[in-house]
Amino acid sequence: MTTHAEPRPRTGALVETLPASYYTDPTILEIEQKEIFAKTWQYVGTVDALAKPGDYITTTLVDTPIIVSRSRDGVHAMVNVCRHRFSEVASGCGNTRAFKCPYHAWTYGLDGTLVGAPRSEQIDDFDKSQLPLTKLPVAVWGPLVFVSLDPQVGAFQDWIGPVEASLREANVDFERLTMRKRTTFDIAGNWKIVAENYLECYHCLVAHPNYSRTFDTSALGYTFATDAHTFISNTAPQDRVLHDAAAAPYKADGPIGVNQNDYVWPNFAPMTWPGQNNLLIYSFRPTAVDHTIGYFDYFFDPDSDPEVERDFMAFLDEVGAEDVPLIESVQRGMTSGLIDTGRLVPDENQIEHFQKLTRDAIHGGSAR
Repeated sequence: MTTHAEPRPRTGALVETLPASYYTDPTILEIEQKEIFAKTWQYVGTVDALAKPGDYITTTLVDTPIIVSRSRDGVHAMVNVCRHRFSEVASGCGNTRAFKCPYHAWTYGLDGTLVGAPRSEQIDDFDKSQLPLTKLPVAVWGPLVFVSLDPQVGAFQDWIGPVEASLREANVDFERLTMRKRTTFDIAGNWKIVAENYLECYHCLVAHPNYSRTFDTSALGYTFATDAHTFISNTAPQDRVLHDAAAAPYKADGPIGVNQNDYVWPNFAPMTWPGQNNLLIYSFRPTAVDHTIGYFDYFFDPDSDPEVERDFMAFLDEVGAEDVPLIESVQRGMTSGLIDTGRLVPDENQIEHFQKLTRDAIHGGSAR
C-alpha cells in the first residue's frame, strides 16, 4: 500500500456500525480475547528493559502470564508457568541467572530450558529436555518488543512492514530511540471505542482545540489509507505554526515534518510528530468489556532537547486526556440498550475497515 494518501474530499453514504451489544456483552469480549488478542502480535515492553543478559520482564497477555528475557543468545519469550504444577516462576522485572519456581524450586535457564528439579534422580526416565517453559514467538522492532501467544502467528515483518515504511518515510530513526516516559490512561470504555476514537479526526476540531490550532484537521488536512490490517494517516502543521514558533505548543524544528498517526490492527498505534526524532506508541488492552488500560510510551533521540521533550509530552498528554471522557460517554450511550447501531460518515472509513476486521475475527475469520 502507499504510505501516504492523497488529499481529496471523501464522499459516500452513511454506513451502519457494529451493534452496541458488541461493546457491552462480556461474551463478545471472551471471543475477542481468544480470536483476536491471542492470535496477533502484542507490544509487551522495550529493549531498554532487556539491555543485559539476565534482564527480564513479566506481563500477562489475555489470561496467560509470560516472561520475556535476554540471554547471551538473544531475547526469549515463554509462558510463565512451571511445567511441574503450574506455579508462576517469575514476577516483576529485574536481572537473574535463572528462574527458580518459588513452589518446588524447579529451575529454568534464561531461555526456558529446565536445568534442575529437586530429587529428579529419584524419578524414572526423567528427561529435563522434555520439560522446558513453553516458548512463544517474540520479535524486536527498534526499541520495542512484541510477543504472540499463537505459535502459528504470521511473520512479524509482514505485520509491521507497511507502518515501518510509513514512519521511515517520515524520517523516524528507530535505531536511536530510547524510552523517556509512560503515561497511563484508565478508561471506562470498551477497547474498540478506544481504537475507533483514534481512527478518526472527525471529532478533532470539536474536542481537541489545541491540537486543531496546531495541525490541519480539516477533511483535506487529515489523509488516510487502509489495507489489510494496516491504517496509515497523517496531518500537517498549520501554516501559522510553521511561520511562528511562538504559536506552536512545542519547538517543532527537526527532520520530521508531519504528524503520522498509524495503526496496526488490533491495538497498536505508532505515531510521530514534527520536530526532532521521536516516536509515540499508543497501546491498549481490555481488562473488562467496559474497561481498557491505555498507554502513551514516549521515545526520543538521546541528543534531543529535554525542554522540548517536556513541552511535547505535555501537549500530547493533554490530547490523550481529552479523549477519555469522549470514550466513556460513548460507552454509557451503548450501555443504555435503547439504540442498536450508529452511523459512520465517509471521514470515518478507517472505523468501517476496523469494524470489518473485528467482525470477521469474531465470526471465525482469520485474526492473524
